[in-house]
Amino acid sequence: MPDVVAPVVTEAMVDRDGQITPMRNALARDLLTPLPSGEFAISSVEALDTFLTETPLPEMAGDGAWQAYLGHCRKMVDAVAGGWPRGDGDYQPIGSGFLQLAEDANATVRGILDLYDKLLDEKPETPLLKQIAQPREAPGKPGHRIEQEFARRLGHSNPDSPLAEHQRQVLSWLDASAPGEVVAVNGPPGTGKTTLLLSAVAGLWVRAALRDEDPPVIVAASSNNQAVTNIIDAFGKDFAAGEGPFAGRWLPEIESYGMFLASHSRRQEAARRYQTEDFQAERETVAYVQRAKDAYLQAARSAFPDLANPDLASVVAALRVRMAGEADKLTKLDQAHNALRAASIAQETSLGA
Repeated sequence: MPDVVAPVVTEAMVDRDGQITPMRNALARDLLTPLPSGEFAISSVEALDTFLTETPLPEMAGDGAWQAYLGHCRKMVDAVAGGWPRGDGDYQPIGSGFLQLAEDANATVRGILDLYDKLLDEKPETPLLKQIAQPREAPGKPGHRIEQEFARRLGHSNPDSPLAEHQRQVLSWLDASAPGEVVAVNGPPGTGKTTLLLSAVAGLWVRAALRDEDPPVIVAASSNNQAVTNIIDAFGKDFAAGEGPFAGRWLPEIESYGMFLASHSRRQEAARRYQTEDFQAERETVAYVQRAKDAYLQAARSAFPDLANPDLASVVAALRVRMAGEADKLTKLDQAHNALRAASIAQETSLGA
């Protein structure tokens, strides 16, 4: 039997003036069945769900918010837990609640607080954060016809693993999304979410190259390291090298397209298997940059044998022209498909008339 039981859990909001307003109430989950055999309980999850569905908490506003909230809590305990602790000789009400101060913030929380401070100080544009905090449906959303447009899918990670129809649809919606918009993808293990992610990143890189922009930085975040390292592993082994003079990486000593930003305590362990910040620092030396430049130009000479006296600028320009030619083929496919569709509609209209 627990020494102290706090049955009602309050979720409240504190405004900038220090005013605390109750927002949601419930009974503590560890006091509701189903629970392990022998655990103390005062009611069930099913009973609580039924009460909150039939008697939801009204909007809390004004000077009487807390009195209304306490009244609703009393009704909840009476209905769900039979007025507990009434009739329980082991417990008695103390007539008040209590606040338990949080312990010192751990490293993860301190990092989040540092981020908050930076956002408050610098006030950068944060469209994704704004969308998550205040969700709004974007006006003029494109129709499903975008799912059939080849030119929206510029890159692919592996020719041996073609995308399924649903994966191609997701790539089209990602391409059509505006900054800050969220595209949710759900599926059980083994359904191709990582393959989809690799192709999405490949498409972003290709589009940036065609626009003469720096490639976007892609951040993979999860509640556990395993999900992140799975993605990094895929970035190392699942991007096909390809064939011919354009195949593979033109930069030496780089085995993956991904970097693992491990916590400080795990950095040395992570460096044994993954490219980390230390790896990045080693590649930003004068000696490595010269080796990388030599290797890059050597590969470029094989890919563009007719390019006289190639340097970095001329090679990048030649690559962009070659990529633009391939992208133009996809655009022409879309144009031909649209023309065929228009002709089919016109024919149906004519025959129907």
